[in-house]
Amino acid sequence: MNIKNDKPFVSIIVLNYNGKKWLKDCLESLEKLSYPKNKYEVIVGDNASTDYSVEYVKENFSWVKILQFDKNYGFCKGNNICAKEAHGEYLVFLNSDTTVTKCWLKNFVEGVLSEKDVISCAYKILYPPSKYNRKHIINTAGGKISPDGGGFYIGLGEKDKKIYNIPKYTGFGCGAGFLIEKNFFIETGGFDEYYIFSIEEMDLGLRVWMHGYKVSYIPSAVMYHFGSGTISKGGITPTQTYIHTRNRLHFIFKNFEIKNVVKGIFYHSLRSFAIAIYGLLHKNWHIPYTIIKGYFSFFKGFRETVRERKEVNKSRKRSDSELYKIGVIASFGELFKENIRLLKNEHIFK
Repeated sequence: MNIKNDKPFVSIIVLNYNGKKWLKDCLESLEKLSYPKNKYEVIVGDNASTDYSVEYVKENFSWVKILQFDKNYGFCKGNNICAKEAHGEYLVFLNSDTTVTKCWLKNFVEGVLSEKDVISCAYKILYPPSKYNRKHIINTAGGKISPDGGGFYIGLGEKDKKIYNIPKYTGFGCGAGFLIEKNFFIETGGFDEYYIFSIEEMDLGLRVWMHGYKVSYIPSAVMYHFGSGTISKGGITPTQTYIHTRNRLHFIFKNFEIKNVVKGIFYHSLRSFAIAIYGLLHKNWHIPYTIIKGYFSFFKGFRETVRERKEVNKSRKRSDSELYKIGVIASFGELFKENIRLLKNEHIFK
C-alpha cells in the first residue's frame, strides 16, 4: 500500500437541524481524533435550528466553524453550501447523531490514498450498543445500487462478522458518514438538490463509478450512528413515501441506460404496488395517495430530469453492464433477497 507522506487536509461537515442533544458526543469524538489537528477542520452547517444548537456549539466548541443558515435548506443543499466553504482536499459528510472512533479519520484517509482511482470511501457504521441493547449491529458496510432506483445498505441489521471486515469496492457510502474528493464533488455539482434528502448518496456514488473512478469500503474506519433504521409498521410516513417514490423515479431516468430505464420503471412499479397494498392492509391510507402524488410530482419536473440525463451521458465512462459485472448495481435477484431478508429480520429494529 503506497501512502503519501503528507497527510491531506480534510474538511468534516456536520449538518445539523435541532440536533443539540447529539452535538456534544459527536464533536467531542471529532476533537479526540488521532489525525493531526492542523490537518482537519470541522464545519457545522445549521439549518435554522430553534433548539439553541448554534449557541451551544459557540460556547463549548470554539474551534468549530459554524455556518448558520437563514432557513432549513434540507440535507442536499445544506451540505452543498458547506462544501463550497470548506478548505479540505477531501470532504467528509457526517450526521450530527454520529460518533467516531479515534483512528477513524486516519484509517479512511489511508484507504482513499491506497489506490489512484479511489476518490470516495465508505466506512463501517455500527448502531451504538445502547440503541438495540446489543453489541456490534451493522448500520451499513457499504451499499449497492438498486435496479429499481436508489440502493440499499449492505449488512443492515446484521451482527458484525468477518465478511464485514474485508476492504472492497462498494457502490456508495451512507449519507450519515462518507468521504469524497472535494474537486470531484464540486465540479460535478455536489449533491443533486432535486432529492432534498434520500437517494442523494446513491446518486453520488454511482456518479463516481460512471466517471471512471471507484468507491472503497474501509472496515477499519469505524463510526456509530444513532439514526433510525426502522422498517417496522410505524416507520413509513407520508413524507418518506412521497420522497422515495419521486426520487427513485428521478434516479432511474437520470442515470440508467434506456434498456435499464424500462426495467427500472417496471421494478419500481412492482415495488410501489407492494407498498400500496401494505399500506391498505395496515389501514395506512396515506401510503397509496402519497405514491400517486410522488408519480405526479416526478412527471411535473420531467424536463429537468431529461436535462440532467443529457449531462450524465456526456461524462459517462462506464456502461451499466460494466457496473453490473463489477457488482456496483445489484441484480433483481439480489434486490429481492435483500428485501426478504429485511422483512424476516424486522424484529431487529424494534
